[in-house]
Amino acid sequence: MPGNSLSALYSRLLLTALLLPLAPCGFAQDMIERFGERPYTGRVDFKVAPPSGKPVTHYGRGSVLLERSAPGKAVLQLRGKVPDSTTQTELTIPGTYDDAGWRSEPDDVQMSIAADGRVSGGGVSDGRTFLFSGTFSPAEVRLEVRVTMAREEGGAPAGTTLTFDYRVKRESLEAQAGQDVEDGCRLVMRPIANFGGGMTMAQVPECD
Repeated sequence: MPGNSLSALYSRLLLTALLLPLAPCGFAQDMIERFGERPYTGRVDFKVAPPSGKPVTHYGRGSVLLERSAPGKAVLQLRGKVPDSTTQTELTIPGTYDDAGWRSEPDDVQMSIAADGRVSGGGVSDGRTFLFSGTFSPAEVRLEVRVTMAREEGGAPAGTTLTFDYRVKRESLEAQAGQDVEDGCRLVMRPIANFGGGMTMAQVPECD
């Protein structure tokens, strides 16, 4: 019966079409699985550009870690240090994630990681202007954090721009299995100051 067969086919297609919107997307989970839970480690360049004069660049090591803190929530941790010096940076940004990506909690400074890995955001906080750009992939992160100071800080004149250029990578789960130390970095528990204030305990990469 060709007519009945065609009618049954249409019925099955219609049922499938109705059920598709009800199926869980699962991309929110994939967001953390693809870009989170394991640290990216590698090179961080620190560039200091005063409003007049020659910029100076220091080369260091650091890490980027996007770690789940609760259902639908994850903390982004950025760390960097120049060996044998006091030059270092540490930034912890709490946020939320869903199928559209990850974004920082509402604050004067906003940052987001889209589902495809694109990084964007910025804002002004405590006299500092922030600008975020870059990309995440499962294997590497290219991230630039640019901070322009509205007033003198630490001997740097007002108008100085600090640029932190992260070029960090991570190996596959198979390659990392059983390894506590990689490229001079290891995971340790430490109290971390949140971007909006307060403290929390978190597992963070510590790099030599």
